[in-house]
Amino acid sequence: MTLEDLYLIMQIAAGMAVVASLVFVGLQVRAYTREQEHLRRFETFQIFNTISDFMSGPGNLSEVYAKAATDINNMTLPERIRFNNMYNKCFNAYDLLIGMAEGGDISKDELERFEAYLLPSFNSPMIRQWYRKGANKDAIAPRVVARIDAYVAAADEEERDAAPLMTYDA
Repeated sequence: MTLEDLYLIMQIAAGMAVVASLVFVGLQVRAYTREQEHLRRFETFQIFNTISDFMSGPGNLSEVYAKAATDINNMTLPERIRFNNMYNKCFNAYDLLIGMAEGGDISKDELERFEAYLLPSFNSPMIRQWYRKGANKDAIAPRVVARIDAYVAAADEEERDAAPLMTYDA
């Protein structure tokens, strides 16, 4: 075997080593991508669970919401604080999900599912009144305020359209 034959064998071995390392790197990138996708899904699941717990979970927050939806003005101070905290946490989660959707970490469908869960809570005129007058909008992310403002305006419009016209009999 000549030196040239040995050189060609070494070139083939080096080429195979490069291919093997590229395959290994590709497999590692694929595994990392799957792991990150798993973590994003888990984070989204945790956000949904957090909101669900605030709306209907332990601590009777659903009762506080029900009281606010019927007569927010007669709530006790601790109930108002719990109610405000509940919605602030919902708004923060909503902002996080909007950012995840804008970054491509979750799909628009997942964001819409969350909106379908959170936004109908503003169908109550009392909750809309609280949002317009009592919510600290400066502490809420502007993109969340914009989306909720649009929903509240649409709910107000729908309520006006559904109201019976008053007629006066002479």
